[in-house]
Amino acid sequence: MSVNDKDNKENKENKENKENKENKESKENKENNENKENKEIKEFEFIKEQVIEKKRRKLKKRLMPVLFTVCLAILFGLIAAVTIVIAEPKLYKILHREEEVKTPVTFPTQYPNGSDYGEVEVTVAPTPTVTVVPDDTSVDQPISMPVIQQIDATINDFENMYYEIHKVASEADKSQVYITSAFTVYDLFGNKVEKTIDTSGIIIADNSTDYLILTSLDCVKDAKSIKIKFSDSVYVDAVLLDYETELNLAILSVSMDDIPKIYLDGLQVAEIGGSSAISVGTPVIALGNPNGHFGSMEIGIITSKGIPVNITDNRMDLFNTDMDSNSYSDGVVVNLQGQVIGVITRTLREDVNKELSTVIGITEIMPLIAQMVNQDPRIYFGIKADDLTEAVMKKNEIENGIYVGEVQSESPAFEGGLKNGDIIINVDDKMILGTRDFYHTISMDKPGQEVTVKIVRTAGTTARVMELKVVLAKKEQ
Repeated sequence: MSVNDKDNKENKENKENKENKENKESKENKENNENKENKEIKEFEFIKEQVIEKKRRKLKKRLMPVLFTVCLAILFGLIAAVTIVIAEPKLYKILHREEEVKTPVTFPTQYPNGSDYGEVEVTVAPTPTVTVVPDDTSVDQPISMPVIQQIDATINDFENMYYEIHKVASEADKSQVYITSAFTVYDLFGNKVEKTIDTSGIIIADNSTDYLILTSLDCVKDAKSIKIKFSDSVYVDAVLLDYETELNLAILSVSMDDIPKIYLDGLQVAEIGGSSAISVGTPVIALGNPNGHFGSMEIGIITSKGIPVNITDNRMDLFNTDMDSNSYSDGVVVNLQGQVIGVITRTLREDVNKELSTVIGITEIMPLIAQMVNQDPRIYFGIKADDLTEAVMKKNEIENGIYVGEVQSESPAFEGGLKNGDIIINVDDKMILGTRDFYHTISMDKPGQEVTVKIVRTAGTTARVMELKVVLAKKEQ
């Protein structure tokens, strides 16, 4: 064999080996690729299964809060429905309180002109028997001997007397309430501080929804809050309804619904008596805070009566007692039947009686109280007047009228032409007998109404009878 043949053979073998090797590598690569593809397919399926499983868990996690929220919403709805059913009646009362029908308050229609508030028992004295004795000095005249009856009294009798007085006071105290008012004031350095004033009030009436309380105006006016105190922890809001500046009187309103039943059952409207028939020496009881302390009581007698005080368009008669008074005194005076016959005043006291309790007779102010309670407008004429004396009537040849001592500037009387010194004898053809009669007459009219006033003008050398037109106005406080 030649060398070339040998080489060719070797090249052929090498070529075959190379082709076998390449085929083998190709087969291995193919198998590797197939294995790789199978592996990738398996991994993909695994990943696919994992993704599906995660989605299910996520959906479950989302559903749980939704279901929990729905359950809470249902529970909240049930609780809200039950709460509304329970609270609705009370909420209705609160929201519709202004719509509640309030019964107008009426008081006895008697006026001091001849009659009185309340019933006055009249006792007719028996007609004395007169024995006529002939004027004969020889007849022995019987000598009248005084009859002295001795009554044995013990300390128990004295105690029983005060016990009976205490029972009257305790019953009348059911119409007394404790009032506390808060004010904002400034101290010496200009800082705002809160000041509290305590006083008493009397339940003068009710209008079926509210208790109406009479008290002193200077203790409640301009207060940022007014409360009725029933205990150290129980307070009820009160509202200033109306007031009369000249008499220092105010009416408060407190809703009966706001008062706890345990205290509401112990309250009552005061029983009103009469003050025009009282007499000096009559025993009386002062309640409220007559000595400045709430719940205090004093016993005394009426020492003087008929003390006049002139206010705009009217005149009041005051009376005094022998009970002490101070700058904190407030309250009412009742008779031994527990009826209110007067209201203690601190602003109308005379200098001579500063140490004694001064009282406005209840009969004098009942028409005014009725107007305040019902918030009726008060008539403003604009004068201060006095009753006429017999000498003045005789001098001016008249039989009735009132003397105008002061005409207030820019008042209806001033605009109508009245002057100081005039005597009013008629209003719209109605004879005027006195200052109270004058006020009663004009209070029957309405603000804006024109009245014809017949006067006697005393200024000048001769008196002149004149008629003036006056347009009444509403009294502003």
